[in-house]
Amino acid sequence: MDSAIDFYTDVLGFAIASRASYPFAVVLEQDGFTFLLAKCDHSASIDYPHVAQTLINIETTSLAATLDDLKAKGVDLIHSEPQPCPPGLYAAIRDPFGNVLEFLQYTQHA
Repeated sequence: MDSAIDFYTDVLGFAIASRASYPFAVVLEQDGFTFLLAKCDHSASIDYPHVAQTLINIETTSLAATLDDLKAKGVDLIHSEPQPCPPGLYAAIRDPFGNVLEFLQYTQHA
């Protein structure tokens, strides 16, 4: 759990909202969005992007700068360069536990 807290707070910039269930669960938040880190026995093995999955997408105003920062921090990048998608640009990473997250820079707005 401590490694997960370190990654999500120190590397990705989330804040801790609650440690009430530590060490089994910790609530994180960023820009009004919260999610739960839950202690598990095994890391994830996700065949990204080939299987259905739910992903956390983190908005950024400069995907290139975000990728540079993540590279400098040693994050496992699935995409080292921005990739096009209908609303803009995205890039995916893996956390230390195998979970996939995407960073998204909107260039098209509805």
